[in-house]
Amino acid sequence: MNRTSVFEPLETRKMIVREFFDLIDTIPNSDAQETVQKFLRYLQGVLRIKQVVPPTVEIMTVVKQSKPFLYHAARRSVLRSSNLYMLFQVEMDLELAKERLEQYTQQ
Repeated sequence: MNRTSVFEPLETRKMIVREFFDLIDTIPNSDAQETVQKFLRYLQGVLRIKQVVPPTVEIMTVVKQSKPFLYHAARRSVLRSSNLYMLFQVEMDLELAKERLEQYTQQ
């Protein structure tokens, strides 16, 4: 995540979604510790963004469906006291999540 630059809210959302699609395209659907840690670091970075409300529900919904081994391994490794725990409790319609994420890339 490029957190050192200040972007307009729309540009920040585009950056978040672009980085998410890059991650999804490159990260394996694996429960390997290295893969899980990379995914959790990405989520921590998203939660640190203060300029906008990141599309975390959409991101988690897409990951849950497209990378189920990764999603469940990451969910099992997160403690209840972690700030990431709540992300694994959210869910929405997959098609709506994809549609919303695509809207950010087209604006």
